[in-house]
Amino acid sequence: MPLKPAAQRRARGRRSKAPTAPRLFAVLVLLAAGIGVAVVVLQTQYTITLQSPLRIRFQWPLVIAPRDSAQDAAEAQADQFGHRLTAYQQYACNQFGPACRVALAVQRAENPRGACEIYHYNSDGTLDWGYFQINTVHLKRVGVNLRDLLDCKANIDFAYQLYKERGFQPWSTFNSGAYRQFLRKF
Repeated sequence: MPLKPAAQRRARGRRSKAPTAPRLFAVLVLLAAGIGVAVVVLQTQYTITLQSPLRIRFQWPLVIAPRDSAQDAAEAQADQFGHRLTAYQQYACNQFGPACRVALAVQRAENPRGACEIYHYNSDGTLDWGYFQINTVHLKRVGVNLRDLLDCKANIDFAYQLYKERGFQPWSTFNSGAYRQFLRKF
């Protein structure tokens, strides 16, 4: 006995819904694989570090810095006992160039946690601020303010400016030699 037209439509409708789930699963698997490949490619070219999204002002919680594959960065990474350089360490290496190892050793001696929003009281009544622990005596300079010293990139930029002007002499850990414990011998 032939099926009625309405019954045929219902039977057809039921058959077409069954293969939807496997197709959706296949699309999700392909999408996940594509994202995975993109992440791998991105990580080979950039250093990615998470940071707090809240500060004195809103900031992006992801820090991305170009990965420098130069010998200086490789030696600085060896000083980290094989750990990858953070985005801020990589940024500092990009700024300081051949002086990267010493700069990161000074930074670790001054600020072992590598925190951006950190300060330290000195016995002379001044404060050291930020990633490279820039002293408040430098706030007298035009264009330098406390908010910038708490921003890691601005702090690194100012540290590099000090380095270009006076070498590593502004940092007490350089003058005392305390930074040397953060350098591995080659």
